[in-house]
Amino acid sequence: MAVIFPRELPAVGWVQCDFILDNPVKASRSGSRLINFTQTEDETWVATMKTSELLYDKYAEVEAWWLSLREGLRTVLFRHPTQGYPKAHRGNHAPADDPGNLVSVADGNILSVNSVDAGLVLSIGDRIGLERSGRYYIGRITEVSGSGATRSITVEPPPFYTVAQAGAVVRFANPALVMRLVPGSYQAPGEGLFRTVSFQLRESQ
Repeated sequence: MAVIFPRELPAVGWVQCDFILDNPVKASRSGSRLINFTQTEDETWVATMKTSELLYDKYAEVEAWWLSLREGLRTVLFRHPTQGYPKAHRGNHAPADDPGNLVSVADGNILSVNSVDAGLVLSIGDRIGLERSGRYYIGRITEVSGSGATRSITVEPPPFYTVAQAGAVVRFANPALVMRLVPGSYQAPGEGLFRTVSFQLRESQ
């Protein structure tokens, strides 16, 4: 069976998954107590991953997954392994499993969404995803309002053009993101039959 890329994370025990937005901003003084702030690159999500201690056979599966990525030349379809659902639905998944439909985007980051399950409860700090034309986005909710089948959701970072279009799929459960292995980040220390794997991924469509 052929391997499909972007490739999902291997199903192992994860003890660390730090998922943080890297937003490179440079500050420079311009005189008269003024400071210029400039965004020098696109914002990108970075995931720092670490497995539990793996028996060698399970480690061998993870190593095969890593080898298939060719040090980042091939992509990963990342879904957070432990934080896949909104806070209000960690015990009741059904309302979040139904995706919504993006109607429009205002001011770059205010999403108008319909076709939402009426029982869906979103909170500030939850993550959602957008999908369109094979491109993926994850954002953190900073404001949310609405009820019934519609919601107005403010997110950071602002979604990029390809996914910020009417008709994009809005994911409330297990949002996905295309990422690549950071070259040189893969480590597998251990002794005998046991190994602990760690590596870093960076968003890269």
